[in-house]
Amino acid sequence: TGKDQEMKGWSLRRRIDAKDEIVYRFPENFVLKSRSRIRILSRNASKGSINERETLVAEGVQTWGTGTNMVTRLLDANGDEKAIFNQKFQ
Repeated sequence: TGKDQEMKGWSLRRRIDAKDEIVYRFPENFVLKSRSRIRILSRNASKGSINERETLVAEGVQTWGTGTNMVTRLLDANGDEKAIFNQKFQ
């Protein structure tokens, strides 16, 4: 939209195959700046050369995991889906 986006109440939800959904909730004070990007690492991810301004660490997520069918969704504070990413490996 060309504007900063306050992410209070937003979440990422990742489903891998038939496993329980992995949920990450953005920090209450996090604002995604216009025309910027953010990388969200799991707790166990390598953090050797990260740019702290472009990175959040999901302390409650040990790993984002892999599987055959993976769906990652971005939900706003109202629970409305704002983005979806489907991955399928065979």
